[in-house]
Amino acid sequence: MATKVTTTPWSEVRARRPSPAASEAAADEARITAFRELVYRLRHDAGLTQAELADRMGTTQSAIARMEGGGTRPTLETLEKLATAVGADLVVGVGENLSEHRTIAKLEREGHAVVRRAG
Repeated sequence: MATKVTTTPWSEVRARRPSPAASEAAADEARITAFRELVYRLRHDAGLTQAELADRMGTTQSAIARMEGGGTRPTLETLEKLATAVGADLVVGVGENLSEHRTIAKLEREGHAVVRRAG
């Protein structure tokens, strides 16, 4: 029994492709999700409640709940406070393909990353 093969014109496939705005929105949502998961994991690993983390960061429990719920975009100041509150280092890097086979120490030596040490 032969299988019927249907084809779709390329113009139709191209028309179904997400718009640049939709792709950007999806990437933004992925970053917010990653931040949400990071806040939860760091808090959990430090053995802190939302209220305890909030106290250490100088904010409110509801602000931590919003972070963990994906309702906020982090500022650099927020990331610094979070790292300090859980005793972690904060690394900010800028450059092309930084994550490919490079260590944080090497990025820092080459001037591509700024490391804010805990404590």
